[in-house]
Amino acid sequence: MNSIILNDKVFYFDINRKPIRSLRLHLKTVDTFSISCSFITPNFVINNFIKTHADWIIKNAKKITPHRRLSDLSSLEILGKTYQIIIKEESGDKVKINESEQKIYLKNISSLKTGLRPHALKLIDTELKNLQSIFGFKYDRLTVRNQKTRFGSCSTRGNLNFNWQIIFFPYDKFRHVILHEVTHLTHHNHSKSFWSALTLADPDTKTNNTWLRKEGSKCFIIHS
Repeated sequence: MNSIILNDKVFYFDINRKPIRSLRLHLKTVDTFSISCSFITPNFVINNFIKTHADWIIKNAKKITPHRRLSDLSSLEILGKTYQIIIKEESGDKVKINESEQKIYLKNISSLKTGLRPHALKLIDTELKNLQSIFGFKYDRLTVRNQKTRFGSCSTRGNLNFNWQIIFFPYDKFRHVILHEVTHLTHHNHSKSFWSALTLADPDTKTNNTWLRKEGSKCFIIHS
């Protein structure tokens, strides 16, 4: 990874060479960004491009909320409930969740990267079934993944996919994400009919959408 000093602050960046003509800059964290450019773009052109956009980089980097480090976590919010994290060597590789005590037992903190996915799938599946009993929709298959920014998707075949980390949202936001994708089962784009149907199912759609845009990705703890 490359580094450059902008206004006394060190930034790190990588260069992605692609079959494109222009230079593109994408901020990733408070001190990292990526540059996309053509295969023949000289390094001095890239450096000049970065320096030209130094003020923009510094200004917008300050707006990015730093990722929470796994090593700093002592508790987790899951659907609005606080769970204390307990590290126990004898816990094995699986993450164990005690709902009554609201405690999460795990062998080491890195176990959260994959250990919480089965629990997330269970929570999402349960909510889907609850909503299905209310709204009567039909879907084909449910999967969960780890995505950087997307909260969910719905295919034209009726397959539903969710970012498993939506379980770190407050319950009403979690429910809204699921309702959003469920609405796509019958409305395949963001037409007026889609928004009308979603608002009918969730009267707080506007408020929830605003929260998701501003706060959603900040709740994620796994970023790779």
